[in-house]
Amino acid sequence: MKSRHTALLTLFAAVMLTGCASQPPLRQAKNVDLARYMGTWYVIGHVPYFAEKGDVATADEYRLKPDGTIAVTYHYRKGFDAPEKTWNGKAWLPDPADTAHWKVQLVWPLRSDYVIVDLAPDYRSVLIGLPSRKLMWIMARERQLPAAEYQRLLDVAKAEGFPVNEVRKVPQRREDLGQPGFEQP
Repeated sequence: MKSRHTALLTLFAAVMLTGCASQPPLRQAKNVDLARYMGTWYVIGHVPYFAEKGDVATADEYRLKPDGTIAVTYHYRKGFDAPEKTWNGKAWLPDPADTAHWKVQLVWPLRSDYVIVDLAPDYRSVLIGLPSRKLMWIMARERQLPAAEYQRLLDVAKAEGFPVNEVRKVPQRREDLGQPGFEQP
């Protein structure tokens, strides 16, 4: 666990030190209802980075706290036969009127922006990204996402300048292992 936190610390330091001034601001989802957004989101696809690389059955869980902050819990396994592990962080809104832009702190004292780029009207799928466009996640309320919706979100990501050629699907079920486009644990 300590090495995972060290890796996260290094990652977020690198992300925070890389500027995105030459790129226009990310598109943001409109009118995100935080209460409706809370809950479990399964990671369907992402640009893998070393702290998440090889994880299976991953999900982010968000819980709105009475003080207005958001508890963030990342659930993951290192293999389908491995026990589930978690790590916890927190998030908050820099501007309470802008519910699509969060600050996330997974390792103290580092924090990063979290932008809800696209959110399905039924709150079943979402595209999240960092303003640097180096990292992005496609998530869904279920462990599977219809192919057409996955492709729609990839198209939005591409239009926003994310490296969609680097996106890999996260194995959520044992039968996903070894399938084309899936990350290998």
